[in-house]
Amino acid sequence: MRRTALLVPAVLTSLALATPVSAAPLPEGDPGPPPAARAVGPDGKPAKVEDVLKYCETKKSACSFRINRVLTREFATAVRSLGNSVVNCTQSDMNIERVVTLHASSTDNIGGEITGKVTAEGTVNTTGSVTTNLANESSNTHKTPDLSKGPTDETGTKTTVSGGATVSGSLTARLAFEAEFKATYSKSWTVETTEQTTYKTTVKAHDVLVFGASAAMRRVTGNLLTDIGSKILGISVDSPSMVNTSSFVAQTYAAPPNVCQGIRPAPTPPPGP
Repeated sequence: MRRTALLVPAVLTSLALATPVSAAPLPEGDPGPPPAARAVGPDGKPAKVEDVLKYCETKKSACSFRINRVLTREFATAVRSLGNSVVNCTQSDMNIERVVTLHASSTDNIGGEITGKVTAEGTVNTTGSVTTNLANESSNTHKTPDLSKGPTDETGTKTTVSGGATVSGSLTARLAFEAEFKATYSKSWTVETTEQTTYKTTVKAHDVLVFGASAAMRRVTGNLLTDIGSKILGISVDSPSMVNTSSFVAQTYAAPPNVCQGIRPAPTPPPGP
């Protein structure tokens, strides 16, 4: 038997009361990897991406970035397992509490020359401690509609690092992207987010509880232009969304055979009339 609870994070729930639904674009499905970027020389002939990036490093004003707003999209990644499942091999119900953390970082399709990071992972711990210097945006409480079918989401926090964070890659290309992003959206580019939820629930005897999450992301596409006419076309940068919040998923399964010793206890019969 499988029981699934899809938890809308508390930060999104609290904002929904004050923000019109149309204010935040609805995320689409995971688009998968972006197509490869291509470089063009001053003469209009194909060139190497690394040659254009190398020229960008010659002076501060060598390159600029132009965002194509038509190609910008909000999307949600496929659900990723966050590991650290809970297996109840006892003959009694088990009350558990787990802190589930999703880390989402920015990536690009030119080898990290803008973002410098290629990570999107989650962790689960029992202490609730997170080692970070990030700023806490909000905290709230939200519960699933039917607590018998899923955990209780007691806290929802989202922390961010702005584009001023130290990252590797081409400094000039990154600064050109950051400047255009801020001019286009009137917000600083978000390099990385950490979203966290605490689950409190009961795991039935011989059941397995597993965790997952779908990260809310934004794909920005544009071109890197030089002052001599060379360019890199079709650069895509995937970053944590500024308007949507990730979703956490908890799923309960019957433990597979031979995982737990002994037999599964018989279900408790309903009380008589």
